[in-house]
Amino acid sequence: MSRLLSEAELKNIPIYDLGDIVLRPIVLNDYHDMFLYGSDTEVTKYLLWSTYTKIDDALFSVNEFFLKRPSKGLPQAHAIIDKKNNKMIGTCDFAGYHPEESRGEIGYVLSKDYWGRGIMTKVCKKVIEFGFDYLDLDLITIRHHKLNIGSKMVVQRCGFKYIKEVYNKRFDSFIPYYELQRRDYEKSLS
Repeated sequence: MSRLLSEAELKNIPIYDLGDIVLRPIVLNDYHDMFLYGSDTEVTKYLLWSTYTKIDDALFSVNEFFLKRPSKGLPQAHAIIDKKNNKMIGTCDFAGYHPEESRGEIGYVLSKDYWGRGIMTKVCKKVIEFGFDYLDLDLITIRHHKLNIGSKMVVQRCGFKYIKEVYNKRFDSFIPYYELQRRDYEKSLS
């Protein structure tokens, strides 16, 4: 079992400077930027949430989903910030978090304008580190839609091992499921 974190610890997650980008907790004003990529059907076609059709959709997501996570026992999500323009270009978080089982599941999204630059691999590796070090997890899982080749490459570059296909109700199909054990992660660092 992982160490149970307080609501304050789940809310005030670490900020990480990764050179050209920063990972920080989501704040209310991020909804403007979230709407820009969340209203792009190319970005959302493989996600578990629907494409935003109005700015209020993004405001609702930030207010009701992201900002309330710590009060529900979930760690705050990391906003991915482009340092050049201080714009939020995506998120990476533990969409599933089960400290009683020492496991969590990573989910992420990135603006199409930033695809193909290795950003999500860099971000995901840092969030994996956050999961093992800050959240004290022993197992991190991840899934992606079969047709999302970009996500498949991120998953592989981050050291996840394919386990099996799992049924996904939203897509009404089976999708790849991967795991990364703490011991394997620690071995890869040495």
